[in-house]
Amino acid sequence: MTAILVYSLLNMPHAMAATMEEKMLPESFGMSGWYRDGKTYHYAPEDLYRYINGAADQFIAYSFAKLIGAVYVSGSATQKSFTIDIYDMQSTLNAFGIFQSKRDPDAAVLQIGSEAFGNDQYLYFYKDRFYVEVQNSAGGKQNEAAIMLMAKNITRAIPGGNAPPAELQYLPDYGRVHGSERYVIGGILGHAFLNRGLTSNYNLDGETVKAFVAFFPAREEAVRSLKKYKIFLIEAGNKALPLNGFGESGFVAQEPFHKNVLAAQQGHFIVGVSDLSRAPAGEALLHSILQKLKGVKGDSAL
Repeated sequence: MTAILVYSLLNMPHAMAATMEEKMLPESFGMSGWYRDGKTYHYAPEDLYRYINGAADQFIAYSFAKLIGAVYVSGSATQKSFTIDIYDMQSTLNAFGIFQSKRDPDAAVLQIGSEAFGNDQYLYFYKDRFYVEVQNSAGGKQNEAAIMLMAKNITRAIPGGNAPPAELQYLPDYGRVHGSERYVIGGILGHAFLNRGLTSNYNLDGETVKAFVAFFPAREEAVRSLKKYKIFLIEAGNKALPLNGFGESGFVAQEPFHKNVLAAQQGHFIVGVSDLSRAPAGEALLHSILQKLKGVKGDSAL
């Protein structure tokens, strides 16, 4: 009896995972004529490149854990098929980051999951820690309703809520250009010392500017990175003038390719506003972001 109990406990995670996968990608979604063609397929970080080639690096950078996918066909006409891929990105912020990197500004915004876009060829959305792609290999408006129904069934089966990542609260609502928010990994404004964080466009006095919040695992790393930023600007031939009353070690400078920039360090974060024709125009936005970060203890994204 003890051996059986131990065996059951050891295998419980696998049984739970299989159940969740079956709910996400069942043999049928209840749509007449559509069924899953064979079993689900799976990919891990080490072999994802076999499935999506060079695109795998981006997913892995955003902490990709595993992929679950399946092909669905209609009746005997197997050339009419949908491919559904569900990426487990380990956090809502990572799933959001991948989703926004794929965002097509010309595609319709859809009410599925946390956010979705697509057309009769494809539908992409994210919910909780999962990013989902539904591809219509046959194309055609006649299958558009089937894409929507499949996606809605999947989002109901995915655990968790539809809330966007909590970190978006760092960015003030006023003036923010909806849909421009990005979770960047690999360098904000192209700078390695601002490796990861949120960016968003804002409309200020008829001008589009960019705000950013760079994340660091410790305050000391944020301090060092802001110093590196100053050194970079000075070596590029620009002055970094003190910006008193804005966070810690705030400064204003000209930023190559991004006009004027305001930047300051606060706790585990570096906050900035760039692409300003006039530096003072960004002070209110910078101050607003710094105020939002005052109550943040550490970096919740890490």
